[in-house]
Amino acid sequence: MELDSSRDYLIVGDIHGCIDELKLLLTKNGFEIEGNLIGYAPKSIIVIGDFVDKGEDSKVAETIEFIYRNYLHLNRGSSKGLYIILGNHEDRVYRYVTGELDPESNPILEDEMRRFYRTAKLLEREPKLREKFIYLYMESHIWLRYTFNGKSIIMTHSPCREIHLGADDEISRDRMVKCESRSKNRGVKLDRLLHYLIDEAKDGGELHIFGHLSQPNIRIYRNKICIDTASIYGNMLSCAILSRGEVNFDSVEFMNLQKPAKQKYNLLFDFK
Repeated sequence: MELDSSRDYLIVGDIHGCIDELKLLLTKNGFEIEGNLIGYAPKSIIVIGDFVDKGEDSKVAETIEFIYRNYLHLNRGSSKGLYIILGNHEDRVYRYVTGELDPESNPILEDEMRRFYRTAKLLEREPKLREKFIYLYMESHIWLRYTFNGKSIIMTHSPCREIHLGADDEISRDRMVKCESRSKNRGVKLDRLLHYLIDEAKDGGELHIFGHLSQPNIRIYRNKICIDTASIYGNMLSCAILSRGEVNFDSVEFMNLQKPAKQKYNLLFDFK
């Protein structure tokens, strides 16, 4: 989907239930929040995917409620103030709670959902929250593109090969939502596993902003930008800010209002 280039945008990295950090990041950038409602929004918000899972259930529930309420509030009439890009965690949870994934035909599915996609069980216990989550899923985009004076920026949840960016086929859709599995390739350096990011990177090309990879800081190599800075692992929640073709960044620290998840970083663009 092509975005209105006359508007400014704030693209939020992987939230994973870090609702307090999300509110702090928004207020730091001029948004006014009263309770759970955004009263003043100087920019349109883009959630880059993976707003569920990994965080504590109560925080994930609060995150879904906040995004749902403000999606309705900021998208009244012809104005569009909040966009959602589909993340692999939303995709997997949706497929489970709607019955597309069958535990009887996949004996390891329940263990996988318990370890990585706990939101599915939360939604089974809370049907009203499930309805709101499904609504947000159905409103999500696979990719968004912003163009200003000939400068183009495309946003997806996952990194992928250039051939998939903005394409409509099923394989491209899947790659824009989830790249090669790190858990299935343990010990393989990220730059080797996703070598195409380096191979295809270029100066002056269309910028590609993505999340998914939980890095210790915003990682940039030529026209490739990862803004997932691992908030739920106790690090930072970051955003990219688009205004008149320019890209800037901002972050807030993890606030320790829930127990952080654990992870060892597999560094992207590690040229040392």
